[in-house]
Amino acid sequence: MKIRGFETSMMGRDIDFIVPSMTRLCYLNEISHALAGVTAVEKAYNITVPNEGLYLREIARLGEIIEVDAIKLREFTNTKELEDIGNEIKSILGKKGKYLTVGGVLQNISDKRKEKLLNLVNKGLNLVNKEFINLVEERKKKISLPDVELIYAYNFDINKVETNGYPKTAFYDGKVVYSGALSRMYNKGLIKSKNLWDVLSARVIEIEHSLMEIKNLLNKLKLTYPYMEPIIKDGKAVGEAVIEGGEGIVYHRVELIGREILDYTILTSENFNKAVLDSVDNDEGKRIIQLCERCYYL
Repeated sequence: MKIRGFETSMMGRDIDFIVPSMTRLCYLNEISHALAGVTAVEKAYNITVPNEGLYLREIARLGEIIEVDAIKLREFTNTKELEDIGNEIKSILGKKGKYLTVGGVLQNISDKRKEKLLNLVNKGLNLVNKEFINLVEERKKKISLPDVELIYAYNFDINKVETNGYPKTAFYDGKVVYSGALSRMYNKGLIKSKNLWDVLSARVIEIEHSLMEIKNLLNKLKLTYPYMEPIIKDGKAVGEAVIEGGEGIVYHRVELIGREILDYTILTSENFNKAVLDSVDNDEGKRIIQLCERCYYL
C-alpha cells in the first residue's frame, strides 16, 4: 500500500517527526492523523500512556470532530460559532498538536483553562440546533437518496480492505462503504437510519454528543502530569492504529527499527467515501458527502 509520496517521505525519519508532519497533512484531520501515528508507535513498543494524557487526547479528538461536523454543515445551516468552539477545544494539545508525543502529552492545562473550556462547552450545547434535523426529515421526503453501508473504527479489519487505483479508492469486504458521523452515531444507537440524508442529522447529533463527552472528560482531569517517558526498544517492531477522526476512519501502520521509521501506511475515510461519491448520481447526495480531496489525493 506504499504508493503515495507522503508515506514514502516518512521513511528514515525519527518518530518525533510524526506529530509535526501529520498535523500539517490535513487541516480537518490534523489531530486524528497525529494521534493515529503516535498511537501506532505506542502499540509497536507496548508503551503505556497516563490516564491524564489519554483524557487530553480524547478531548482534542472530540474537539476536532465538532469542528469538522460544523464545517461540513455550514453549507446547510449556520454553524460558524460551533466550528470555532471545536477549534478552541482541539487546541488543548497546543497549536498543531505540539504537546502530543509518544508517551502522552507534554503539558497539561491550568485550572483557569479548564474552567474556560467548560464554559465553552456549555455555550456550544446552547448553540446546537436540533430543529435542523426536522428540516432534513422534510427534505428526505421530497428527494430520495440511497441507504449506505457503514464502517466504524472499533470493528475495523485492515485485511478486509481492497484498494483500487491511484489515488486509493477503498472498498471494505468487497462493498462500497461510508465512514464518518453517520457511522459513529448509528453505532452508538443515536440514529436509526442509514440513509445518506442522515449524514446531516448525524453531524448535529454528534456535535451535541461530543460536547457532553468533553464535559465529562474535563471533569475527570486532575491536572497531573500527562506524560511518561517511553522505553523505545532496539530491533524491529510494527504498530498500527485506527481511530475515528474528524471526517471518519484514520488508519496508520508504522514499521520501525528503534526510533527510525522504516515504512509508513495511511488510509483515511475519504478513500472509502470516494467510492460512495462515485456511486451517487444525485447533486444533493454529492453535497452531503463533501469529499475532502486533500485527504484523497495525498
